[in-house]
Amino acid sequence: MQHSQTENWMARFGALCYVAWGMFHLYVAWDIRQLGVAQTGIAQGRTFQLAAYMACIALFAIVVAIGNWHNSERAYWRNLLVIGWADAVWVAVVVLPGYVPLLRGFIPPAIYVAGACLTTLAYRKKRLPPV
Repeated sequence: MQHSQTENWMARFGALCYVAWGMFHLYVAWDIRQLGVAQTGIAQGRTFQLAAYMACIALFAIVVAIGNWHNSERAYWRNLLVIGWADAVWVAVVVLPGYVPLLRGFIPPAIYVAGACLTTLAYRKKRLPPV
């Protein structure tokens, strides 16, 4: 089935949102690692572990975005669920308790929502029967 130009652009802009989300979180992983450098013992190990988890989720988002670029169903669901879950935890554990200002705290989820909306529109358009 031939893809429309609109569908392709929505999928690609959505993929770029996921890449931006991933790149931002690679930076966050680096910042978390830097916090661990000043610690010792188990606190340092757990902080490094958190940095590694953050880097893994960020790299996952970036790699899967390649599939989103091509409007892949698997990539659509993978980034939608994994990034959505990561941002839900971020909001529940860090933003809502007030550890970061609301505006700053909602920037990463806003990037995710933009990517999710764009890839959802592309995904749905791909599955609609031709008129």
